[in-house]
Amino acid sequence: MNLAAQEFYVLLGFELTDIEDDQEALFMETDSDGSYVLLTNEDGDLPASLEEPVVLALYSSEGAYQWSATFKTSHAFKMLWTSRERIEDKLNAILAHRTSNEI
Repeated sequence: MNLAAQEFYVLLGFELTDIEDDQEALFMETDSDGSYVLLTNEDGDLPASLEEPVVLALYSSEGAYQWSATFKTSHAFKMLWTSRERIEDKLNAILAHRTSNEI
């Protein structure tokens, strides 16, 4: 992940975290119960640029996958993510985006 992309996501509240053997993702805790989101590219790696598609996935506090949504670019993700204040509202907006963009 290049420095510009890393700074882009840090400003949105994400941090780098190790998820598996030598793999990192962008992480944010979403609730005091320990649930969290991971943001990666479509291959499950850190986004190499802000122009490639990104996937936001929600997990329970136990690490169980809940749902995910894909965005065409980091900029498209940022527009939706920053349009709401509370994390719950952000996730609801992303669910609505996912539902309206399903094929």
